[in-house]
Amino acid sequence: MSVKTKFFISSIIMLVLPVFLMVLISAFILVLLAGYFPGVAIEIKGLAPTLYNPILRRYAMLWIIVLIIVVAGCCAGVTAYLTKTILRPLKGMSEAMEHLTSGDLDYEVLSSGDGEIREVFDAIERLRLRLKLSVSDEITREEEHRMLIANISHDLKTPITSIKGYVEGLRDGVAANPAMTRRYLDTILAKTDTLENMVNNLSLYSKLSAAAEYDIEDRDILDFAAEMLKEYEIDLRAADITPSLGGEHLTAAFDRAKMKRVFSNVIENTIKYKTPNGRGSLGITVSRDGDFAVIAFSDSGIGISEDEEKRVFETFYRADKARNMNVSGNGLGLSICDRIVREHGGRMWLRGNGDQPGVTVYIRLKISDKSSLGERKK
Repeated sequence: MSVKTKFFISSIIMLVLPVFLMVLISAFILVLLAGYFPGVAIEIKGLAPTLYNPILRRYAMLWIIVLIIVVAGCCAGVTAYLTKTILRPLKGMSEAMEHLTSGDLDYEVLSSGDGEIREVFDAIERLRLRLKLSVSDEITREEEHRMLIANISHDLKTPITSIKGYVEGLRDGVAANPAMTRRYLDTILAKTDTLENMVNNLSLYSKLSAAAEYDIEDRDILDFAAEMLKEYEIDLRAADITPSLGGEHLTAAFDRAKMKRVFSNVIENTIKYKTPNGRGSLGITVSRDGDFAVIAFSDSGIGISEDEEKRVFETFYRADKARNMNVSGNGLGLSICDRIVREHGGRMWLRGNGDQPGVTVYIRLKISDKSSLGERKK
């Protein structure tokens, strides 16, 4: 029942019920009077001489008192009813708002009362849940920022210390011949490349956090994968990794630059985590799964444990094998890739081979409707 209807019915009750009870009680009093005064006239002129009768006056006073009690009782009853069904829920609403303003977002707002009041309760509860989610997201971001600073400090320390040591060696003449000088300079260059890669990761992570625009176009996935393998041809050959490509020509809508970042990261990880002192392989296949295209990157690298499979996409996470191999990085690569794929409406996951070498990274993207070709903005 709505509050408006309730007030209307309450007003009718306060008007009709006292009148009805007054008529009923008056009739009852008249019956009693007729019993005491059988010959009393109904007309005023006939009733007037009897007003001085003490019994009649007593009944008249009783009638007035009863009427007052009836009216007061009706008013009290209606007031109590409205208090219970309207004012009490409003008090609960006020308490809920006090909890929210004090920061207690775990206080559950239970709806009660009539339609309009329940709607307000539900709105407050939705507000509480949104605020709680927002605060939770903010706490998560703050934790990520703290981890970011800690990881940057840790990961930058090693290459900077190494660069400093080699520069001091060059300055002090430790490199006594051109070959050693060349080796020192190559090491310094490799360390600066590592620092540059870290900075690029952090820059991309910041841009993604700022919700940058995506330049979405329909592209052939197999052709795009071929371009990426061509770009990394020299690096794969230098790492003694044999690439292969196969599958269907499927079209998906994605941002070329950002998806290039995803493919690059997966290929670079294949090079980075190849089996030491051995030949490696990287196979890329594109297949259809219903309305989705699935790109699978299968390598013969060092592998990964089942527990690590679930965590490699967490921000700043690095597998134990990567740390033990002293592989450079700050744990942002796969986290960034996963975020890019998700913002394309896709999904990214990874599967190992148990205790055996090799890892397969999967990327799933929605197959495009070729009738909607053209550039779009996300």
